[in-house]
Amino acid sequence: MARQCFRALILGLSTLFALQPDTLRAQSSVLVVDAFNKKVHVAGNAQSKRPVGGLAKIATAMVTLDWAEASKVGVGVLATVPSYAFQISDAGTIGLQPGDQATLRDLIYATMMSSDNIAAITLGDFVGRDHLARLGRNGHPMEEFVRQMNQLAKREGARGTRFTNPHGLENSRPLPYSTATDMARISIYAVSRPAMRFYTNQGSRSITIYRAGQQLSVPLKNTNQLLGVDLIDGVKTGNTAQSGGCVVISAEKPSSVVVQADNSSAIYRHRMVVVVLGSANPFGEARTLLHQGWAAYDRWLAAGRPITDKRQMLDHF
Repeated sequence: MARQCFRALILGLSTLFALQPDTLRAQSSVLVVDAFNKKVHVAGNAQSKRPVGGLAKIATAMVTLDWAEASKVGVGVLATVPSYAFQISDAGTIGLQPGDQATLRDLIYATMMSSDNIAAITLGDFVGRDHLARLGRNGHPMEEFVRQMNQLAKREGARGTRFTNPHGLENSRPLPYSTATDMARISIYAVSRPAMRFYTNQGSRSITIYRAGQQLSVPLKNTNQLLGVDLIDGVKTGNTAQSGGCVVISAEKPSSVVVQADNSSAIYRHRMVVVVLGSANPFGEARTLLHQGWAAYDRWLAAGRPITDKRQMLDHF
């Protein structure tokens, strides 16, 4: 079945299939959660399954970073843009062409900052191919990479999520989907990695593409309009016809030092993650929710961090 699904995808199936109203709802979904305590401070329709567009690339980047660390290969290795990438995606945002090469590092920048679909596919092809080789298995590298994306989601408790490709377009069957709750879980994992925060907190950057013996410098611009506002340092935007406006933002306030009863000191870090799915004004809504989240968080801290119901915690949400 998986191979049949990929064959449909590889043939360039571009028709967007009708969403099932009982599982993929039209209303916007939001969640605001403290990344360190995992206390949910604001939520609305947060467990509704829906398309999330380019937010899927958060998982794409994290699978790649996890592979680079586990394999000890790193992100400086060159990957080649596969020709089939243009059969399953648009031309992307930065002008990659079949046979171009770029480091995994620069492809992650293109994926996360400019939301380039071809860069995301190239990451999937390279990492998926290496996985298959190490496992001694046959198969298509994209299928293997998507399997790794779904394993990451499951590991982080995102059981209402189904990834079907590394770019997030809804041009494959079955349709990809997630929830605000699940995207918060995956995003908390992402922002826990300093390397990922480095990829998402830059407004602009130039990367290098190797084409036919030439080195091309390509400028990138971050699609996150809130970057640098209210201490926001990431994470990712997404916007397709099916998903509507989506964004995950994260912001960290300065740490607090609290003197304990035994005169020892404890350091508390404060980071908020905001997920907005299917919004007509995702950036405005996300910023408002961030302010609401910090206000609720501050009241919670002042009250001594009470947990009156386990369902207030992300792990039980």
